[in-house]
Amino acid sequence: MSFSWQTKGTARDPKSRVGINKKNESARTRMEVCKALKNIVEGGRTIDWIRAEKSEWIATPLHRELIYGTARHYLSLQQSVTELLKKPMRDKDSDLFQLLLVGAYQLKYTGIASYAIINESVNACVVLGKPWAKGVVNAVLRQLQRAAETSQQHSAQGETSAAEQALAAATADHPEWLKDKLKIQYPAEWQTLVIANNQRAPMTLRINTAKVEPAFYKAKLRENDISFSETSMIETIILDTPQNAETLPSWSEGEVAVQDLSAQLASHTLMTMLPPQIAEPSILDACAAPGGKLFHLHERLNARFKNHKLFALDNKKKRLNETKVIGSRLGHSDDPRLTMLCADATMDDCCGNLLFDAILLDAPCSGSGTIRRNPDIRLLLKSGHLTSHQEVQLKLLHNLWRRLKEGGTLLYSTCSIFEEENDHVIEKFISTQAGAKSVALSMKHGRTTLLGWQLLPSSRSTDGFYYAGLTKVKGT
Repeated sequence: MSFSWQTKGTARDPKSRVGINKKNESARTRMEVCKALKNIVEGGRTIDWIRAEKSEWIATPLHRELIYGTARHYLSLQQSVTELLKKPMRDKDSDLFQLLLVGAYQLKYTGIASYAIINESVNACVVLGKPWAKGVVNAVLRQLQRAAETSQQHSAQGETSAAEQALAAATADHPEWLKDKLKIQYPAEWQTLVIANNQRAPMTLRINTAKVEPAFYKAKLRENDISFSETSMIETIILDTPQNAETLPSWSEGEVAVQDLSAQLASHTLMTMLPPQIAEPSILDACAAPGGKLFHLHERLNARFKNHKLFALDNKKKRLNETKVIGSRLGHSDDPRLTMLCADATMDDCCGNLLFDAILLDAPCSGSGTIRRNPDIRLLLKSGHLTSHQEVQLKLLHNLWRRLKEGGTLLYSTCSIFEEENDHVIEKFISTQAGAKSVALSMKHGRTTLLGWQLLPSSRSTDGFYYAGLTKVKGT
């Protein structure tokens, strides 16, 4: 069965908007979610942009559930809805198409009663100023409801296994070019990777060792009946059930931060690369905002050195100010050993005359290793983006290399799983930069690559992350 869109009635009557029910918060939430999704798929905006610029569109748990969930399954939902329409939606009615996708997501992936989903979606037509669409929204969602119920029956009867359903859904939720790229670079793992991308990311915490002993904080969690899993690092735990960070024990006192385990490996790895004879190291975090790796590194330095100098560099003053706010909660921003600099790391004068014993470069990249955490990436990322970042990645490496002392080390990282942004970049850099030598890395998660170390999101505990170590040979 297919449905055509009717445009007669009150759609052109401004008075039709007068009757919007201000108390229908669920319908209004759907309206705001539709706006957010339109900005992603039509305006090329990210969820991070929505959070920063249109915070009211993502203000509540329901907003976030609908935005993240619909974005995660957008491509398959789009196909399902499109098949029920006789002709493509008019551009001016694309908000209604987003409304159908949101309703379809709830019908297929949540345990909410179907009648409630359909009723609230129909009510949202009024809030969108298009009450004429009620009938069509109702009809399409009821058809999708029957399809979802049929699929559940087939699964219950053993016709399709849960694993088969998960793979089929995950495959449908990835653009063709991305699936092809995964098949080429990860021929034995591409299926587990697409499935991992469709899962929800774990909520990983970093206990602030400058404030509290990890054992004491873990005891606080147990006292509050918050269950968690241990990891390979004593200060790092994964919550069994995610929750609002501000509800965590001693959050306001700065005893804990939210940070993925793969990102936390940056500080531990850089610490192992420091020359042992250095008593007061000078270190640069070259792309520091929003400060997760920066403050973790500061905590690790505090545990090892009485004195050190840590410099944080970012080219956006607003982002640096936001980093300072985060650092204030953690108790780091007022530490005289930590200096924040607003400058462009690709420019010759970004660090003045400063030289460093070690540099952390978390380079701009596609974010392809964080799709499960940022589902909008699969809708915005294009194949050409994987090589478009190379120019700035190499420019950052070459410029920052000038600020590295002889015998010093540089740790390059991306949250990408593709070699175009990882090994290929390091290979080009070493081939053109005199005195640059690769340093072998070894971590408790992930695996070695030709020139670095790769972590994958198919592991429950890590996002997709890449690291490469470099040292500056003396006399060059």
